[in-house]
Amino acid sequence: MADLSLEVATPDKLLVNEKVSQVEVPGKDGYMGILPGHAALISELMEGVIKYTGSGKSSEVKITGGFVEVRDDKVRVIADSAIV
Repeated sequence: MADLSLEVATPDKLLVNEKVSQVEVPGKDGYMGILPGHAALISELMEGVIKYTGSGKSSEVKITGGFVEVRDDKVRVIADSAIV
C-alpha cells in the first residue's frame, strides 16, 4: 500500500515527520481527507485537529490555523501554533 509523507511544523519546530496512510485536516470550508494519490493542492487551514493514521495507530495534532500543501504524496502543514 502506498504511503503519504506527513510533515507538521510551526515557525518554531517540526512536530511530525512520518509516513502515514491517511490524513484529515481542518480546511477553510470543512475537513478534508487526504489519501495517497491525492491531487496537488494548497489550502488555508482553520483552527481544529489534524488526524492521521500511521504504523497502525491514529494520532492527532491540534492547530490554530495555517496552510497545507499536498504534492506527490507529500503533505506539508505549516501551522500558526500546534499542540501534540
